[in-house]
Amino acid sequence: MEQNITITDVAKLAGVSRATAGRVVGGYGNVSEKSREKVMQAVEALNYRPNLVAQGLRGQSTKTIAVILGSIKNNYCNKLIYAVEKEAQKQGYNVIVCNTHENVAQEIGHLQNMYGRQVDGVILMSTVKREEEIREQYRELYQGSVPVVFVDRRIRGLDSRVIQSNNAEASYQAARYLLELGHRKIGVLATDDYSTVNERIKGYKRALEEYGAEYREDLVMFAAHNDKEKIREKTAELLNGEGPTALYVLNNSLCIGVLMELKKRQMHIPKDISLLVWDDEELNELLDITTVVQPIEAIGKAAVQELIAQKEKAPGEQGEKREVLEASIVFRKSCRKAD
Repeated sequence: MEQNITITDVAKLAGVSRATAGRVVGGYGNVSEKSREKVMQAVEALNYRPNLVAQGLRGQSTKTIAVILGSIKNNYCNKLIYAVEKEAQKQGYNVIVCNTHENVAQEIGHLQNMYGRQVDGVILMSTVKREEEIREQYRELYQGSVPVVFVDRRIRGLDSRVIQSNNAEASYQAARYLLELGHRKIGVLATDDYSTVNERIKGYKRALEEYGAEYREDLVMFAAHNDKEKIREKTAELLNGEGPTALYVLNNSLCIGVLMELKKRQMHIPKDISLLVWDDEELNELLDITTVVQPIEAIGKAAVQELIAQKEKAPGEQGEKREVLEASIVFRKSCRKAD
């Protein structure tokens, strides 16, 4: 009679991830003794027999890279996918793209699915913000035998390999530019509490401190990038009363909502307010918006190269690494001297 028990059943009974169960049964990768014991007990209890054909393929390269991103509606992600695919093809690899919709459960599901497909590695823009958010049974999805390279965001507290822009320094330079123009009330709009956002706010604070300007929490607002009404609402909060003389938008995905609120109030850039945003798009060029430009193509290329390099190393040798690439500012006409 054909066996219906799968490695997923084993993982479920053992209380571990599918990837961990696969490593124990397949005899590869690093697994704790406790997890190994649980998996072997589950194997015995279920009378599980591994697929020997699949095991024979283990260790062979599938020449496939998974790219797991927070939202493919985000233009940063679209440009990153293009850059990754371009370099991957050059290196002889195929690319699978997964969208988490900024949902941790979907991210974990995609990781498990991709490991089941035996991808050679994962390029990940994680929705997880801090190490303590990762439940123990899922930790090996992020630090297991399959190489993972984080792009843009990193999980604070987790040893990982990260490739990103120099967020803090570039943000410092952007805020400094506004301060040099005489702006002392600079309103900030950002997305959720990801590492990139924190680094950019850190740079903003550093510039304020250097110029003797006060950091005010009421001038820093947060909104999800896919919620236009919330973006407009938070922009309105910034502009109400004696609002700022400049707006500093830390994520371009927020820009449309900001522009809609400015239009509603019949406020003109830069006559009524200066505007500086992150990530360049055609709209920025069309509207002459001064922009912090990230080296997205270089980030995607470096991520693929790092992943391939890590594939040649044993899991314990991969370690932590942070590669920071330089962003630049494109100066246009959206900022003027404060009155």
